[in-house]
Order: sequence, then structure tokens, then C-alpha cells
Amino acid sequence: MPVLASQTQVSLRKILFADDFSSCSETALRYCLGLSRRYDATLYTVCVVSAEITYDTQPPDPLYLRHCAENKMAKLAASERFQGIKHLELVEEGFGTVSNVLLELIDRLHIDLIVLGTHGRGGIKKVVLGSVAEEILNCAPCAVLTVGPHVPPKSMSEWKLRSILCATDFRPDSAKVLSYALWLAKDEYAHLTLLHVLKMPTDAPPEHREAEKDNAMKQLVQLLPPERSAPVEAQCIVEIGAPGERIVKVADDQSVDLIVIGTHHTFHPHLSAHLPWAMLHQVLCHAQCPVLKV
Repeated sequence: MPVLASQTQVSLRKILFADDFSSCSETALRYCLGLSRRYDATLYTVCVVSAEITYDTQPPDPLYLRHCAENKMAKLAASERFQGIKHLELVEEGFGTVSNVLLELIDRLHIDLIVLGTHGRGGIKKVVLGSVAEEILNCAPCAVLTVGPHVPPKSMSEWKLRSILCATDFRPDSAKVLSYALWLAKDEYAHLTLLHVLKMPTDAPPEHREAEKDNAMKQLVQLLPPERSAPVEAQCIVEIGAPGERIVKVADDQSVDLIVIGTHHTFHPHLSAHLPWAMLHQVLCHAQCPVLKV
């Protein structure tokens, strides 16, 4: 069982926002600007001009794409939205995937958090195009905040973190995820819900289901620090079912403002980002609040 760190070292000094000038990015930018002001962070806004696969029979001219991106970025930078925020705008050309360019920037700029809007593609579009957000989630060395297609467009001043849901599967890195969630809950005076989802056959005997739920509940309670050392209001929930579906259902039922989740290292992040049935994809596509991956 993972042991919770007694003190969390969390830094939000540098935030990277990936902008493709879509409606999803516009929603994500509102949260990003609020976070930057809230934590007095330097904001790097980047647009990646890439020749990745598209549905067009004749892809647009890269020079034209860069020219359009630079014009849109200049217009965005000149707006009053960045007032009071230390910011820098970048237009990067990618000869590989967009995610590779972003990962290189994260490393080069020592980014603490990257913010992405996700379109929530499904079906054949998902299989062909994949998801930049999910590739970044699978292998970014920093925290990743995603704003999905069902998240309402709010600014940080409207986005009050009153309730946070942290989903854990008891793997060794779960302690780091919970530690981050606890830091946020304490800093924002938010209620924390700790969730574990059991995957179990539907025909499992009722007594076995209850025994497994009791055991999982005990593990969840042990993850939480003593009340005297962590003044955070918290509760533990154990569910049975498909993890992606249950995480979204509990988040909706609890009306949470943020889902905190961990992902596990994969040697094939590009492939995993193309699987429409993946748990992470379900959460990103259907969550009605931002999702933070630690």
C-alpha cells in the first residue's frame, strides 16, 4: 500500500497552454488565465503548426498555416485578457507529432502544469486522429489539466474549487496523486472525495462483493492523513463497475469542480491514445469539470 508523503512540494510557477484556436481551447484558456493569476505563474501560450494526418485530400501549405497561427497569436496576445499575467506567446513548427513538440517544450521550459482543451473525439475519428491530450497525459513529466467538451466555459474567478474528486487504484504512484489532491483541497478550502472503483464480475456472490468493498474502504481510509495534520474535509467512496463510467457518475453525483487522477507509464502512448474504450478517454470525454492528471 502506498504511503502518503507527509509534505507535498507542489509548484505552479510555469504554466504551458496549448492553443489550436478552437472552441475547446477557448474554454480551456479561461481556466488557464485564472490559474495563472491565482498562483502568479508565468504563462506560455503555444500553437504547434504540424503536418500530422488530416481528412483533407490536399493538406494546407505549412507556410500558410504558420502565417495564420502567428496572426491569431498576435491578436490574442494584444487582448486585455492577459492583463496582470506574465506571459509569452510561441508558434512552433512540428515535423513529428504535436504531442512530441509539446513534450519537448515542457522539458525545455521546465513547465509545472500544461493545460489542454480536448475535443472528445469518438468512433472512427478517434481511431484515425487519436488525441493529443491523451498522448500528453500518458507521458508528460508534469501535471496536466484537461478541459473537455462538456465543461462549461468559466473563468477561475467563477471556478471555485469547493469539491474535488480523487480517483485511486492503490498502485505505488497513488500516494503522489492523493498528495497533490490534498494540497489543492487545503489551499482552496475544498471538500475532498477519495474514490476507488472495483472491477468485479457481475455474477460475483453478494458476500464476496461486500467483503471486497469493505477491504477497499479500509485501504482508502488508511491513505488519508490524521485529521489533526491535514485540516481537509474528506470522505471515501468505493464503487463497483467500469472505472471510467463510475468516476464520471460519482463526479456528477457529487457536483465536483475538479477530478484528480493518475495514469500509468506506457511504452506506446501514441497507440493508447487511439483506443476509444480506454478508461482515460471515457473520463475526458464525459466529465463536466476539468480533469487534472498527476
